[in-house]
Amino acid sequence: MSADDSRQSLQRKTDEFLREFFEKGEMLVKELITENDRLRSQLESKAQPGPEAKPVTRDNMVDLLMLRISALERECDEIRRIAGNVEQESGGYRSRLDSLESEHYHLASMFVAGSQFHSATSFDEVLRTITEILLNFVGAGAFTVFLVDEERQVLFPVAREGGAVEEVAEIPLTGDEAGPAQAAIVALGRPWKNGDPEFQISAELINLPLVSGSRLVGVARLESFLAQKHGFADNDHQLLGLISEHAGIGIENAWIRAHTKDVPLQRQAIEHLVGA
Repeated sequence: MSADDSRQSLQRKTDEFLREFFEKGEMLVKELITENDRLRSQLESKAQPGPEAKPVTRDNMVDLLMLRISALERECDEIRRIAGNVEQESGGYRSRLDSLESEHYHLASMFVAGSQFHSATSFDEVLRTITEILLNFVGAGAFTVFLVDEERQVLFPVAREGGAVEEVAEIPLTGDEAGPAQAAIVALGRPWKNGDPEFQISAELINLPLVSGSRLVGVARLESFLAQKHGFADNDHQLLGLISEHAGIGIENAWIRAHTKDVPLQRQAIEHLVGA
């Protein structure tokens, strides 16, 4: 093949490539025009109908797109509002569930505390129950349990958490050495309940009277909370009221048991007691 033939062949291939290239470019332009017309028609069909509706042109294309964007933003706001309501309702259900769980725990603790006092048959068992409830349910870290010496009219310590019981002195209930808090404790004449005074003698949290009926049999002096606790909750007040009543009854029952002779049950004696 001569040089001229080679040049002619190369020129022919170049021409064919250019022609094919421009044909593809023309097809791409046509496709873009077709797609543009399709999008323009779609915008026209989605525009709100009315006498003021305008055909899509190059001049109002941006305005129509902005209208569509505004509509989409309104839809997004509505979706956010619905999602917020769902989240709020979910939070309400979660809060209610937490409340029910807390109430269930409180009722269980009240039941356990009452059962422990009712099953106690000795001073040691009553004092152990008071200690467990104050530590595990109320969250008291330091406290002292006093019992009443009715002949001498003083409170004497029998159990202590957070220190040695020997370090605690007696507390007079009457006389010149007794203060207004001791007089108020004696005058209460019933178990303590939420809303009653805390009968503070010095820096303690509360002096809780332990009462059987109207008889004062002891006092639980709460001195401080555990490290993770910072104050009394509503449930704590109900537990303190339960301790005030049922611990007092438990102490009196233990005292009666200790001073009653162990005799067999007899029909005649029981019928006499029932009829009395």
